[in-house]
Amino acid sequence: MNPAEAALLARSVLSCPEAITLWVGEAHDTVEDEVYEVTCDMHGAPVFSASDESALLAAAHGGSVGMVEIASGLGDPASEHRRLSLVMQGTLVQRDSGCRCCGDPRSLVALELSTVSLLSDEETLAVEVSRFRDHRHVLNPGYLQRTVEHANEAHELELRTAMATTFGVPLHSMLAASLVRVDPCGVDVTWLDASGSHPHRLDFVRPVASPQELGAALRSHLHAGMC
Repeated sequence: MNPAEAALLARSVLSCPEAITLWVGEAHDTVEDEVYEVTCDMHGAPVFSASDESALLAAAHGGSVGMVEIASGLGDPASEHRRLSLVMQGTLVQRDSGCRCCGDPRSLVALELSTVSLLSDEETLAVEVSRFRDHRHVLNPGYLQRTVEHANEAHELELRTAMATTFGVPLHSMLAASLVRVDPCGVDVTWLDASGSHPHRLDFVRPVASPQELGAALRSHLHAGMC
């Protein structure tokens, strides 16, 4: 595997985690006093949403080192990519503060990366941080997989409504609808009715290059209410 391929694969694992573990400090203590929220991939770095009273935010203010280990959720359950893990080390820093008017102010804590390692059963690969954070990896396979999974899990009703409208199928006859695959050029969809399954390809007007463009293209082709 060449350095560019390793960087893309590592970034895909970051975007598509099965489990995430955070350690803080030289002794690698786990943060156990709170439940923090994770934004898996924000510009190529793991970012955590933490309360103002959290040990995590205090560690960031103190310039503590951190280590994040991610177990891969990439690919189907039988995929060899599920045996990968990603280990990132760096310094914890506060990125931003949440909205205080909502009654639950939270801050964003990022891991400023110093090293990235991709682990498999056979070897450990050191990944160049600059390659790992390359903006061209933003629509990586892991991100696209998570996009499909989120749409199918959270927007199934919207998908059925959208496909009924798009393909001229009575909504009452559509038993199920889902995304099959998303790529920068389009989306593969399928729906199920009494006669069986019906796969279709919807091509975007032009290839997309960012999450924002991808979201706009999906909403345009499927449903304005989808996120």
